[in-house]
Amino acid sequence: MAKTETLSYPDDFLHIIQQGLPKAARKKRILIIGAGMAGLVAGQLLKQAGHQVTILEGNNRIGGRVYTVRKPFTYGNYIDVGAMRLPSNHVLVQEYIRKFQLPTQPFLNTTPDDLLLINGKQLFQEDYKENPDLLDFPLLPWERGKTAKELFLSSVQPFLDLYEKSTPEEQEELLDQYSNYAMGEYLRNNPLGPSMSTNAVRKVKLLLGIEGFPEFSFLDILTDITFPIFSEETEFKEITGGNDRLPYAFLPSLCSDIHFNQKVKKIFQGEYEIRVEAENQLDCKRTCWKADYVLSTIPFTTFQFIEVYPFSSISFKKRQAIQELINVPAVKVGIEFKSRFWERYPVGNITSDLPMRFMYLPSHDRGKPGPGVMLASYTWGQNAMLWNSLSDKEIIEVLLENLCRVYGPIVYQEYLSSVVFNWSRNPFSAGCFTLFTPGQSLDLEEVIPSPEGRLHFAGEHTSSFHGWIEGAVESGIRAAYELNASEGSSKA
Repeated sequence: MAKTETLSYPDDFLHIIQQGLPKAARKKRILIIGAGMAGLVAGQLLKQAGHQVTILEGNNRIGGRVYTVRKPFTYGNYIDVGAMRLPSNHVLVQEYIRKFQLPTQPFLNTTPDDLLLINGKQLFQEDYKENPDLLDFPLLPWERGKTAKELFLSSVQPFLDLYEKSTPEEQEELLDQYSNYAMGEYLRNNPLGPSMSTNAVRKVKLLLGIEGFPEFSFLDILTDITFPIFSEETEFKEITGGNDRLPYAFLPSLCSDIHFNQKVKKIFQGEYEIRVEAENQLDCKRTCWKADYVLSTIPFTTFQFIEVYPFSSISFKKRQAIQELINVPAVKVGIEFKSRFWERYPVGNITSDLPMRFMYLPSHDRGKPGPGVMLASYTWGQNAMLWNSLSDKEIIEVLLENLCRVYGPIVYQEYLSSVVFNWSRNPFSAGCFTLFTPGQSLDLEEVIPSPEGRLHFAGEHTSSFHGWIEGAVESGIRAAYELNASEGSSKA
């Protein structure tokens, strides 16, 4: 592995997790912006390689968008308002889970009793699969009798087949060619397979959870949303006790290197060093930090608020990426009830066209007595933006009414407390995860992770796994490898 570009996923990355980076020939001062998964992974690897690592975190906690909320819930109850499901085929995350010996359990992404609330109908998934026309979508003759997943596959399978049969060079050409399609446009005007009616597209978007992404890239939604989440072949896990146990497993080796409540305001690139000015969020005092290199792991949506000097030290194309890359909105609402009354009903998770959109029952506390927390609503994209018009109190009122349609008035009688977490309103992420818009992958994908002078970049937005912890981990390893191998000039 002489060059960073030669890192091959997953083997080279797994090797680095297991064996670490080569010991540094020269100790470097490396400052990392952000103590999310990318920053923690990079920080630990670089420190173990012999570098001086400093991590500035704007929040008062670590983990970034791996965030488990426990208050105001009853002791032992929690909800993962960030990453909640860990695909078993995301091998880097699973390797760290094994390394830290964290207990896991299945995350029930689907159950035999999952329910659909669509078009005024209340229908179990199994009944829908037997007769998809029960949902009353006005479809063309060839579209009838097919589930949303079957319709979707009939549309995208020709592309997948063509991709599989192509050489690596031809595959790159295909990705470039089809990166300009938005998902809805591709389904309605399919260049390879059958084109769907607008009503069939509506059905696919609703049931496969992509309704909130009307303007995003066909390829990005295909690879990062629909196949990973809605494929029945994908198995999911969650960490027992909350997924934030993963980032906190890094804390013992990095606790003396992390400075909390430090929001970066300015970066000054020099010939021999780079300086960072950060503001303490508690007392507004500013501190200047000096380093040989800086690794920014925060989303570009928040990096926009950092002034970088001199202006010319950031290339035109990188500035374009910083200003144009989107962090998708997402809202999760957890509601705690006096008992797990839902276990007395033959109803699993819910997919709906109501404002709640997706509801998930907890996988980790089934059968336990006492209060329980359900993920009463998970929305993303434009569906999540709907909640911005309401107060938290009004949101809970809407969701209790939605849940009442399934469970009846018991939802009001058993209500205890709730948490509404809106990632768009989070000052340290300004959204939840990255998706490309049409053409962005072709135009910006190569420049997004590339260093700019002494300034390097990591985070899921710089990876090939948008929206997943795997992407943050992959990017943290890649950036740490870059920095460890870097031989730029220094005062030292």
